Amino acid sequence: MPNSLAASRPRFSRHRRLPALLEGWGPALVFLAPALVMLCLFKVWPIAEAIYTSTGTFDPGGQHIGTAGFDNFSLALSDSRYRWGLWLSLFAAIAKVPVQLVLGLGAALMLRANTGGNAFVRAMIISPMFFGLPVTTFIFAYMFDANVGVVNAILSGMGVARVSWLSSEMPAQFLVLGLSVWRDVGVTMLVFLAGLSAIPPQIAAAAKLDGAGPVALLLTITLPLLARSFQFAVVLATLASFQILVPVLMLTKGGPTGATDLASFQIYETAFSYFDLGTASAMSIVVLLGLIAIITLELRWLAVKWTYE
Repeated sequence: MPNSLAASRPRFSRHRRLPALLEGWGPALVFLAPALVMLCLFKVWPIAEAIYTSTGTFDPGGQHIGTAGFDNFSLALSDSRYRWGLWLSLFAAIAKVPVQLVLGLGAALMLRANTGGNAFVRAMIISPMFFGLPVTTFIFAYMFDANVGVVNAILSGMGVARVSWLSSEMPAQFLVLGLSVWRDVGVTMLVFLAGLSAIPPQIAAAAKLDGAGPVALLLTITLPLLARSFQFAVVLATLASFQILVPVLMLTKGGPTGATDLASFQIYETAFSYFDLGTASAMSIVVLLGLIAIITLELRWLAVKWTYE
């Protein structure tokens, strides 16, 4: 009798339990599949390829000819020029991120109302995102030309001496960072506009009933409730700061006297001018690891400890 009961008891194998676990995920996987494929093709695969390339040696044609282990990393980190480029990229991020946050937040606060005029100004601020970076860099090069540039013409009309923007260290750094901020501030504005639209209007109304003025409302209500937007905007701005390449490539070539010799430009030059793919990949991995560390600290520092009840 016990044997007959055991024989009639249904048995569930692992193969039968697996479809049950995936039940209901079919439509979700269908919709997620394109994004997952794009993520793997344009994010995961390039990183994996860079890690593989960083441990090898290659001929000028890009053919793998041997394994270098960690020699490429040692070569990169022992280069004083590359170490200077890393510090310079860090300083660029320290200079760019606060300026971009302040400008983006200010634009979002001033243009949050949905009026026709505000919509036009918002579109103008966002428009540099849709132009090719080489085009905008060429426009900046013409505007800041030492001889025929519009900016120097305005300065001359005000009685100020002409500035050699591309042959002096501080002006060249200002120009490269200014171009980067001008192009990316629209993204920061959009992040803060989204955050402002998510704040329940009842909170501000209650604060006004309690006698809060515009400054108190901004400091005690709006800014604290934008904490998640600040977190996202800081991460985006940090990533963009370490990806500044085209302005340096087209305007300064790392000069003058190394003032704009960013790590991103050195990686490009090592890969496509010296055809040293292994060292260039090792340099990019070092930047990636540094970015992971910096963003981890930013996320911990800006961690949001509140939620809407």
